[in-house]
Amino acid sequence: MPGLKKLEIVGYKDGDFSQKSGNVFSMMVNPANYNESKAISYSRGKSRNHKGAPAFNSYQESNIKIEFTLDNTGAFVNWMEYTGAVKKEPLSDIIQKLEKTVYTYIGDKHEPPYLKIIWGTLNFNGRLKNFTTNYLLFNSEGEPLRAKVILEIIKYVAPKKQEKQDNSSSPDLSHLVTVKDGDTLPALCRRIYENEAYCVEVARINGLTEFRHLEPGIRLLFPPLSNE
Repeated sequence: MPGLKKLEIVGYKDGDFSQKSGNVFSMMVNPANYNESKAISYSRGKSRNHKGAPAFNSYQESNIKIEFTLDNTGAFVNWMEYTGAVKKEPLSDIIQKLEKTVYTYIGDKHEPPYLKIIWGTLNFNGRLKNFTTNYLLFNSEGEPLRAKVILEIIKYVAPKKQEKQDNSSSPDLSHLVTVKDGDTLPALCRRIYENEAYCVEVARINGLTEFRHLEPGIRLLFPPLSNE
């Protein structure tokens, strides 16, 4: 069946995704959908604009949740032909292969694998958070024949890349700064942009009317420098 692209999960030993673990799992039948979620953390207290309103804390890890079916009833004959399998694999063997790819501890690295999820435009790097198997169908001996699997995978960003994103000294990146006692907007702009002239723009973006007296604990957004 040429052209039938399957969702693949590829295991890696390292967070730079340069050393494959040797384990790859290809879906029997592609999921009908997958969910990608992103979250923001807030705390109750003083935001920069309204007292008592939720105040921004941080962005939380994004993750994807994939639900799919594994089957050993012979229902997926086309898949068997496509993979060249001579006979059906026991469902337990299929699940074991999946576990080895996404869950099993890598001995020489002393940690679980890093994962790359590839399917069409989806190219997601992450690490397993939850692995749920719901067995749905059994033969007369009680051996499972069909299962629904749910994988929840947290997005992973390599430390060097994350450090670049979080580097508060870089004027090329948007970042948030928590105001400390004694901070002033000119001093913060001088530290971040090496230029106090950005005070007016930063104040406008953050809804500030006071440059020199900032309330400790509030968080201010400092956008990238204009290319103009």
